Amino acid sequence: MTILYKSSGSFNTGIPTYRSFISKRSRGVIILDESTLSFESEVDKIVFHIKLVEIQDFFMRFRFSIPYIELKTINRTTYTIYPLRKHKNSYNSSLVMTEELFRELARLICNKDQPILFDAIGVLYPDSLQNIDLKEKSFQGHIFLTENYILFKSFQTDIIKNIKIIEIKGIIIEIVDSTRYVTIETLEGYNFSFLFLKEKRRKFIEDKIKTEKFYDVLNNTKIYKDSEKLIEVEQEKKGIKCLFCGNKINPDDSKCPYCGNNI
Repeated sequence: MTILYKSSGSFNTGIPTYRSFISKRSRGVIILDESTLSFESEVDKIVFHIKLVEIQDFFMRFRFSIPYIELKTINRTTYTIYPLRKHKNSYNSSLVMTEELFRELARLICNKDQPILFDAIGVLYPDSLQNIDLKEKSFQGHIFLTENYILFKSFQTDIIKNIKIIEIKGIIIEIVDSTRYVTIETLEGYNFSFLFLKEKRRKFIEDKIKTEKFYDVLNNTKIYKDSEKLIEVEQEKKGIKCLFCGNKINPDDSKCPYCGNNI
């Protein structure tokens, strides 16, 4: 078992109360591996397991100004997980550790086995920045870039957006009120804009460095996928020659349609 995430924290069933957040009886150790999220209570040492395949959805929420993770299972059970950072003899809530747990859950549950080229906290605007109210129509969450797609998992809603790299037509950086966004246009004419963030003093603020890095990595990824697609098209056009009759045939054919010999 490889531990991917570990922290102190509290674990409860249902909607949390302030008392459940601070109760010593609900405090323990949170452990996440590739298939299971576990919690061992500090007081009675009871271990509770949730298999990742049983998680229907998950969110990062705030209650009493405390960040926590809410899980909903296929059995319609709701669990709340509240990561804590230990400082000397006291425990404090941690936005960074809560988002890190959300990230790992998103990577394992939504991203599957795709290698990640870039990931960051960000905001998704599902339209052109010229056509939307930036405050009203936006979703905050975690963004992953892989070789094949951009994946966005919202913190507060059940929105999971998957944009295939081969369906991207154009990539630009737009500046609105001194804020930099990466805007993507798809072949079908849809627009998506991304704002990248970083944590500072328990808040998320704009991260210009990540915006530029995402732009560069996405462009390089698109160039690679476009060249890969071009090679595939050229190979399909050329085909291959049958060794027996010399006619051009489809590379996927197992038998020559002209002479009938097995290839």
